[in-house]
Amino acid sequence: MKIGLVGLPYVGKTSLFNALTQSEAETGTYAAKKGWNVGSVKVPDERLAALGEIFDPKQTTPTSIDYVDIAGVSKGDIAAEGLEAGIIAELREVDALAHIVRAFEDDAVPHVDGDVNPERDIETIDIELAFADLGIIDNRLNRLDRELRTQKIPALEHERAVLERCKEGLEAGTAIRDLLLSPEDGRSIRGYGFLTQKPLLLIFNIGEGELDRADEMRARSPASERDMEALTLSARLEMELTRLDAEEAELFREDMGLDESALARVIDASYRTLGLITFFTVLSDELRAWTLRTGMTALDAAETIHTDMARGFIRAETIHWSDLVECGSLTTARDSGLLRLEGKDYTVSDGDVLTIRFNV
Repeated sequence: MKIGLVGLPYVGKTSLFNALTQSEAETGTYAAKKGWNVGSVKVPDERLAALGEIFDPKQTTPTSIDYVDIAGVSKGDIAAEGLEAGIIAELREVDALAHIVRAFEDDAVPHVDGDVNPERDIETIDIELAFADLGIIDNRLNRLDRELRTQKIPALEHERAVLERCKEGLEAGTAIRDLLLSPEDGRSIRGYGFLTQKPLLLIFNIGEGELDRADEMRARSPASERDMEALTLSARLEMELTRLDAEEAELFREDMGLDESALARVIDASYRTLGLITFFTVLSDELRAWTLRTGMTALDAAETIHTDMARGFIRAETIHWSDLVECGSLTTARDSGLLRLEGKDYTVSDGDVLTIRFNV
């Protein structure tokens, strides 16, 4: 999974990137530069430790998330081609976007638009992302028009109709993700990586002295009206906490009333935004966590692991991780009737331990 961090300059994107990835990327002046930072983190999951006690694997592999921190996007950057093409191309490869919105006051860090106004800043980035998508759509429509003049191809005609609908929506201020496209329509434009089609998470960056108002600020944010996932944190504080040893950082969090680290909170919100669940396998002495979209099947899980497993799928043996931990072993779980045999249409649940039986 890859998450792109976007926002205006000087909103704390790189501070949050450092907090999430425990990196030392340059902050402050970085926002005025071109380019991006990339960092990968392992997803903490206490269930792996519990399952490890049962299987005693030689290797345990958690899932991972890549975070991409791009340079700050100012008003008019994309329309005026002030943002290098490589940055836009990098964003098109991510699975979701996290918009870091400035909600802190700091005279030492002037706001690029003069004053702190989260609602205005959200709209600015929304418009810039829409411009990026409109540029792709206009170019593709021109090519499609030339192709369709010489030959009527139903697939291209359908694609053109979907792109026209996307264009109309964007020009009216509606992101592609909010157009409620049918699965067929979505597949016809999947390859473009439209930025406004990607799931969006809002992260409000507040000052350390405003932590007690975090819930209130989030409730008053535009996210509540748009039915979007949102969270509130202090990026600078979280970055500083990652530079302490674990025990000391935990004590500081307790003193400040913080239940979880920024990493845990952002990961949880990212999973909800993308609609992801986690399932587990034990293959060749490796205990491994995998991510899957909510509602996907055992056959989809098999394909996630290896295409051969999907091609030769026979059945899946499955048990919820908590039932397995309670039983203490697969043998006891099987004897207790808790280890089930499921077909390819079985809907995988978060926390399932799967053994895929296949033949190729």
